[in-house]
Amino acid sequence: MQALAFDLGASGEKFLSGSFDGVKLSVKEIHRFKNSPVEIGGHLFWDIHRIYADLLDGLRKTAPERISSFGVDSFSNDYGLLDASGNLIAPVYTYRDSRTEGVLEWMDQIIPPGELYRRTGNQRARFNTLVQLAAQGKAADRLLLETAKHLLFVPDLLNYFLCGEMASEYTLASVSQLYNRIENHWDKIIIDSFALPEGIFPSVIPHGVKIGQVKPDIIDLTGGTSFSIWAVGHHDTASAVAAVPSLEKHFAYISSGTWSLMGTETHEMITTDPAFQSNFANEGGVTGRNRFLKNIMGLWLLQECQRQFASKRIDCTFEELDMQAEKSLPFRSIIDPDDPFFFEPGDLIGKIQSRCKDWRQPVPKTEGEITRCIKESLALTYRATLEKLEELTGFKIPCVHIIGGGARSDLLNRFAASALHRPVYAGPYEAAAVGNLCAQFISAGEIQDWDEARRVVRSSFKIHEFLPEEDSGWNEAFERYLLIKRNH
Repeated sequence: MQALAFDLGASGEKFLSGSFDGVKLSVKEIHRFKNSPVEIGGHLFWDIHRIYADLLDGLRKTAPERISSFGVDSFSNDYGLLDASGNLIAPVYTYRDSRTEGVLEWMDQIIPPGELYRRTGNQRARFNTLVQLAAQGKAADRLLLETAKHLLFVPDLLNYFLCGEMASEYTLASVSQLYNRIENHWDKIIIDSFALPEGIFPSVIPHGVKIGQVKPDIIDLTGGTSFSIWAVGHHDTASAVAAVPSLEKHFAYISSGTWSLMGTETHEMITTDPAFQSNFANEGGVTGRNRFLKNIMGLWLLQECQRQFASKRIDCTFEELDMQAEKSLPFRSIIDPDDPFFFEPGDLIGKIQSRCKDWRQPVPKTEGEITRCIKESLALTYRATLEKLEELTGFKIPCVHIIGGGARSDLLNRFAASALHRPVYAGPYEAAAVGNLCAQFISAGEIQDWDEARRVVRSSFKIHEFLPEEDSGWNEAFERYLLIKRNH
């Protein structure tokens, strides 16, 4: 069996094909595209038509592989609205659009945030689907929401384009802040409280279910042969966490990319008051376990700074930025990566410099100084998050696995190991696509279950170990970080 994974990220799209010989998973990259929001009239949208065109181009390039199985994973929360005929009737907003600014405070008057947490397990965040829908319900385009007949999250929308079937995969529904994880259905109380049209929400299916067969006209457009479309972990973090190559009972993971999602797996949701106050999220997992995690701003900060460097004709790869950071002085400037000031795009360099001025720290100016500031600050945030994670779960966590594209940064991995005082294991780099492929092989009966899948991943990919360095200022830097966090 030849399987294909389409991994759609906020900054790029990739196609990987995979096969399994009974021992190891062989993965081959087919194609990559860049992805970025487009700004129209002061709002940020995903160019969903271009993304779909990229998907078709990827299928054309994949045609010689003669795939038999397909799965897509992507960022969560963003959605398309369709009419009764299944036509998209509105642009797809990105979760970073400014329309959600101030909406959380209005929502608090409708349902107390603690009750939302107990019902859904979801964190309080501007990007949640509920917040986006609440914002749309208050905006001029509310009429589109009232006339819509269907809502599909981005990966579900792409599957619908391919096979004509509408469904929402569980891991996506579980992070929407609209799905009751205790009762396992869309939460009518939440939907009614915010005057949302109940009928737009699709049926929720688990991973491992066949969604449909690719339409004949798609085969005509792209070549190749017919293939089945399967529900994998449609939420890219769910797929990535499923591919953590860990054999430990308790471990922490960091799915490192545009966001750093740091957490562990638990058997049940944790919705205690301390978990709510710390804004930890409970998210559905494809392994049958709960993903208990914290959203950390992640490499979005560096991606935006890199974009600004490029606008000044300073073209540096992430590897070159790391090399320059190595030459910069350590712990010169520290920020809180989760500062809401950094959430929306626009002059991230200036925002970082402004925060450093606020705290009477040296202002990072060079590319190396800015990169070091971001990555040291991320490592310190990982330490604070791990301490809280152990406190809330009662687990003693011996090691941390860093997966995803951010795991390619040896500099950040070294910083993380030293800040955490734990071994760090980096890889696989394409964890979301690997988890996507594993879900397809489990569905086909070629891999027995997720425990076996993790053993397969461990034997199929090189995992890099990073050990903590002797204390070299990290403890003192952590105290500075906590002071900034407390007084932020």
